[in-house]
Formats: sequence, C-alpha cells, structure tokens
Amino acid sequence: MAKKKAGGGGGGGGKDISVVLTADVKGQGRKGELINVKPAYAQNFIVSKGLGKVATPEILKEIEKAKAAADADAAAALVAAKELAAKLEAAFEAEGAVIKKKVGPNGDIFGSVTGGDLSEHIASRGFKVDKKAISVASVTSVGSAAATLSLHKQVSMELKFEVVSA
Repeated sequence: MAKKKAGGGGGGGGKDISVVLTADVKGQGRKGELINVKPAYAQNFIVSKGLGKVATPEILKEIEKAKAAADADAAAALVAAKELAAKLEAAFEAEGAVIKKKVGPNGDIFGSVTGGDLSEHIASRGFKVDKKAISVASVTSVGSAAATLSLHKQVSMELKFEVVSA
C-alpha cells in the first residue's frame, strides 16, 4: 500500500494564498474582492483564466487606496444628500410645491402626477433630483398629496405638494 505525503496529500499543500478577483467568480466572490484559495485552484483556474491575480504587497496597497477613496466619496455623497434635503425643506416649506394638471369636469386630473412632474417642478426652483428617486402614490384628483424623495441610501424626505387645475 502506498504511503501518504506528510502534508496530508490530496490537494497540494494546506496553505491558502490570497487572490484579488478581476471578475466575478461564482461561489468565490465578486470583482475587486480579496479571497483566500488553495494554490492549485488559484494557479489552474483563477489566474490562468484571467479571473484574478495573486495578491502582492503592491496590489494590496492599491486596494487599500481604492477603498479609502471610495469611502471618502461615499461620505461626501452622504453629506451632499443631507445638505440637499435641508435646502429642499427650506425652499418648499414656505411656498410648497404646486403641480398644475388638466382637470376634467368631475375634478379628476387627466393621467396622474408622476416623479417626472415633481422632478421638473423641483428643477424649476434650481435643484436637481432624479425622477427615479421620487416615489409618488397614485394621485388622480385635485388636492394635497405627498411624495418620498430618496436622495441617498440613508437620506430620504417627504415632499408635500398641491395638485391644482391648469
């Protein structure tokens, strides 16, 4: 009977190596992640197919710099969203938002108020909010209503508006 190798055999050494993925690898991780895998798997699959590269000190420094830059950008975006929310509240609290729509004889509007309508109205006041970030419940008649503006993952606000006859 053959003897087993001292390292346990069956897989080429027991030490894992770090690999930075340059593409998504099913069951392992997403692009840009640092993962630990067996040396044979790294060399024969990940590196040979161009899905990643072995992590060197230089690559690890680049990852840290990119992560720091991404964190700084995320923090800046959060601050900008909070400032925009404060400015919008100040601008629309005094006068409020008024959306003009065509109205039928029974008081119902033609169509409905959409995020695009509100986005245009907000833009007319000098602010920029993407219509995809505005959530409006179904508004089909003249009167008061509210919309939710998602300015950031952590910042949202409610905007009250009045629908009037055009």
